[in-house]
Amino acid sequence: MTMIGRAQELSDVLAAVRDPQTDVVLVTGEAGVGKTRLLDAVSTSLPAVRAWGTRGLSHVPLAALAHLVDPATTSLAEMVAQVLRAVPPGAVLAVDDLDGCDEVSLAVAVRVARDAGRTLVGTARTVDGRVPPVVAELAASPSTVVLPVAPFDRTSTEELVDTLLDGPVDAGVVDDVWRRTGGNALFVTQLLDGARRSGALRRSTVGWHAVGPLPVPTGLRSLLPTRLEGLPDDAVAAARFLAATGRANDGEVEQAGHHAGTEHLVTHGIAVWTAETVRFVHPLFAEVLWDGLSPARRRAVLREHLAVARILAPHDHVRCTVLSLDAGEAVEPAHLLAAARVAAAGGATDVAVRLARACLDRGPDLWTTHPEVAVGAALVFAVTRWETGRADEAVTVLRDALDRTPPGADAALLAVTLHKVILWGRYDLPGARDVLREQSARYPAGAPVGALFAVAEADALAYAGFPDEALALASVITDRARLPLPVRAMLATSRSNALAHVGHTGEAVAVIEELLDEVRAAGPEAAAGTRDKLLVYASHALREHGRLDDAAHTAERAYHSALADGVVFERAWAALCVGAARMQAGHLDDATLWARRSLVTAVAAGMTDCVRVCLSVLTVAYGSRGLPPDPAWLTYLRSPEAGLGFLRHTVPIALGWAAYAEGRHALACDLLRQGQARAAQERAVAAESWILHERLRMHDGTGVRPRLASLAVGSPVGAARLALATGLERARPETLLEAATAFEAIGSPLYAAEAAAAASRCASGRAAAAARRRADELAHEVGDPRRTQPSPARS
Repeated sequence: MTMIGRAQELSDVLAAVRDPQTDVVLVTGEAGVGKTRLLDAVSTSLPAVRAWGTRGLSHVPLAALAHLVDPATTSLAEMVAQVLRAVPPGAVLAVDDLDGCDEVSLAVAVRVARDAGRTLVGTARTVDGRVPPVVAELAASPSTVVLPVAPFDRTSTEELVDTLLDGPVDAGVVDDVWRRTGGNALFVTQLLDGARRSGALRRSTVGWHAVGPLPVPTGLRSLLPTRLEGLPDDAVAAARFLAATGRANDGEVEQAGHHAGTEHLVTHGIAVWTAETVRFVHPLFAEVLWDGLSPARRRAVLREHLAVARILAPHDHVRCTVLSLDAGEAVEPAHLLAAARVAAAGGATDVAVRLARACLDRGPDLWTTHPEVAVGAALVFAVTRWETGRADEAVTVLRDALDRTPPGADAALLAVTLHKVILWGRYDLPGARDVLREQSARYPAGAPVGALFAVAEADALAYAGFPDEALALASVITDRARLPLPVRAMLATSRSNALAHVGHTGEAVAVIEELLDEVRAAGPEAAAGTRDKLLVYASHALREHGRLDDAAHTAERAYHSALADGVVFERAWAALCVGAARMQAGHLDDATLWARRSLVTAVAAGMTDCVRVCLSVLTVAYGSRGLPPDPAWLTYLRSPEAGLGFLRHTVPIALGWAAYAEGRHALACDLLRQGQARAAQERAVAAESWILHERLRMHDGTGVRPRLASLAVGSPVGAARLALATGLERARPETLLEAATAFEAIGSPLYAAEAAAAASRCASGRAAAAARRRADELAHEVGDPRRTQPSPARS
């Protein structure tokens, strides 16, 4: 039986059973966490006899063990004897819901456990961590081992979701499921089942993504009202107060006068205190209760929250604004915009969108009475929607705002933002250039806003693969400190992109790290997406430079930040950057996992460039192990669209490894040579250096060393590649071992193992044996994947 996320718990149960000092193993946990599933696994792993406690039959003597005892038996001693015969020595009596057993069954089961060679393994449902009174004495026995089963953490929830849906699932869906179910396995199963039935989840060619809110499971929806029945009015009022926000701190509860009612909820297992905060025992309870309230009742509860929020310090401007809006109060547009900006900076993307939209919905008069507020709201809304995978909505809002805004600084910022969304959200270079041409024509030559358009043009040039032109244009932009932070971020990413493109990877890293320092100090001006975006670019530059561990860790940081912020765009790119770094390190299973995470998100969000690079990483990860990639991946990579856009030079590497895995080695080398020629033509120095390295890995070393030397890539990975090429061309084991050391230093045990293996073939005697041992040790770090190892280069 496959256990998801419970390997340690299963191991602990089995170890306890094998301990001769243990008579009883009590598996405890709240309803739905997976105790029965764990007991099933125990019963599969050991000789076991099963029994089930049923609370509805707890008044019927021997109901739980009736299938093991002759119905005519009335003697307790005979009952024990019959159960002992049914449970042979060395076996376990596995009882589900031990706390739901009748008294006779429980007594017999415990008596059996006291018999040498037999163990009772039972489950018991806890509430707030408390063992039920009926088994409390048993749990306290020195011969009893109590093993609590906690709800799944996020990683295990992701594994369960992937298994239940039989395929990769968008991380946003996983996060929503984990947050709303609290990791309860039963609720996860019910939530996903309801989402599939309602159509809220949809499966694309690469995985599952949400197309609407996931509905609350029917069983859970009926559970809470039942538990509230019979409670006093103050408890019901406290539950409604709690339902509005899902949780409340002690000060809020006291100020609202709900302490007594809250204690009723806690006593009845509906709510629980965690430090100074009270919450429902299950995250979905708040949704269930709130959905059942009338609009008038909701507004009344929200006004109660608003009154408390206005009294307590420190004053939470965003919370008060949202509560005011929800309670039906009028909020000034400037206050809505200020709160939206703070929410966006704090990563509350849904709140930012809602507040910005509320501001824009004030009607056409807003554009004449408060034009600067209208422009600000349009920018917050558009950028946040783009970052959350809604580029078309962003484009619509920005075009409408431009139509309403006269030429000036605001209009120029709208135009530059529209250019960015069309370029990086729709991957439409001609469309983005049309926007710049049309909008810049509204201004005379030498207008102060010219720098904004220059930044956008540099961004387009870097994207299109013209790094020298991009850097030249960026170099004439003076007084960068006066540019708005989003525009400075655009300039920095464009420069970093172009610098990495031409092989100046150290400078590319420095450009991003400098702006990251500014962003950390910017406060509310820096939206969450800006921080995440810069981390993604930093990861890309770090990988190209040869700091693979730093690249992976930086991208993981961006991924988790974007996931928490609800930022889809950067989440997909961040996952891809982790995958690319892990691929070059040689951790191919990790690379595949992260590339698939990115792919399902990128496909759902229509991120064309990201999809292409994801498929390239997956194809390399498969092909370099001799595994055939998915034919659909290759069809896409061979299409004309795959040769366009950002990072397009990954495609020939992927197609080369696909051909190599099929045994078509000559074709593989031809594909890499063609890709190298195109990279050289476009001065994609970092890409050409990578392709030359892949040629070495496929035993095609003709002309590689002099070409690498001429590229003069001043990076650790560039130096390692040149050492490898030199050692292969001249069959020098000492140079190859130097390459192995260099590759190990940049974080690639795979490349290091390949260099050491090549050294072993060039050396003889003890030197060859030592090189071989080193290659084996390095290969072991990456699981010794199937791979081609460089031989002395053919010339």
